[in-house]
Amino acid sequence: MFDFSTYFIYISLLAVLMSLTCVGSRNSANSLNFEITPKLRTEHFLALIIIALVVGFRYYVGDDWEGYKYYFQMFKNSPYISFGNQQMELGFFYINKIISKIGLTYQWMFFTMAFISWYFYFKSVPKQILSLFIFFLFADEYFFWSMNGVRQFVAMGIFLFSIKFIIERNFKVYLLLIIFASLFHYSILFVAPVYFIPFQKLYNQKFWIISFFVSLFFANTPFLVNGLQNIYIHITNDFPLLSMYEKYFSNGKYEARNIALGFGYVFRQLILIIILIFSKSIIKKYPQTKVYFILYFSGAIIFNVFYMFQPVGRLNNYFLIFRPVDLAIVVFYLWKTKKYQFVSISLVLLYFLLFLAEIYQASNMCSPYQFSF
Repeated sequence: MFDFSTYFIYISLLAVLMSLTCVGSRNSANSLNFEITPKLRTEHFLALIIIALVVGFRYYVGDDWEGYKYYFQMFKNSPYISFGNQQMELGFFYINKIISKIGLTYQWMFFTMAFISWYFYFKSVPKQILSLFIFFLFADEYFFWSMNGVRQFVAMGIFLFSIKFIIERNFKVYLLLIIFASLFHYSILFVAPVYFIPFQKLYNQKFWIISFFVSLFFANTPFLVNGLQNIYIHITNDFPLLSMYEKYFSNGKYEARNIALGFGYVFRQLILIIILIFSKSIIKKYPQTKVYFILYFSGAIIFNVFYMFQPVGRLNNYFLIFRPVDLAIVVFYLWKTKKYQFVSISLVLLYFLLFLAEIYQASNMCSPYQFSF
């Protein structure tokens, strides 16, 4: 559906965010350093407030918008509900409880969640690629998904931020961040062991290329699917906190879904191949990026094998969120390499067209966009 005001709002929002973050990142060094935590300037915080306002004061945008509003109204109408009498995570519970108690509306709950999540996304990459990262978060559908998977989007942002502490080998801070992220979505606990992956030994371009093509032939394999289910049940026996996701198995959501593998699927497979091709040269120049490429490649292979199974997809979001990071790195590298500048421009243009198509198709119920006032 074509709605002029919706296109105007989303395109204007993207343009403003990219402009502000470009200004806020001026005078940054040309070399990428993922160990340094970027200090946000006034322009960055202005950008955060703007996106939090657009996300917070939306009306009926996002598949789960109504459910989150209902949950907030429950606190508004029944202020004495305790944590044990509801199913949400501790952090999200108290955000709703506090905002409702001080007399604010549900819009401020959405505003607060958006501000927290985007703050960590802004802090998770070097300033030099922040504008590109924001562009790909929008164009690769994660912005629209964030207005649906509200709680998990926060956890994913914190997880992205925590990667720099894997690079630094600072387990204490990494663990604290994972615990903090679990206050918004327990599923982050499944990927906590990522810290112990031997990233320095895992990158081999040929291995990942072969793995990618092999994975295309193993989609929906009963042996792998049943094995994964048994592993999950074993884990939940040891960690009862994670048993809340067992509902996906018991209510049938683990069963295969009919997913149309259309242009978007093919396009992202081609994007993976492009990232694979250039990853070797980029890692040679920026060794710290190895972690980001390996995590995305792992997620892409998991997606190819288990794309039809919802619980795997929810967990795999923690790996696929590295695609926008890798795209930002690749485009930054290609632009700095004169003979590949055309490729970098082509990637941006193609993704912008995809962004326009997602709005038209109302991805994650993003369209029509309406303000709540």
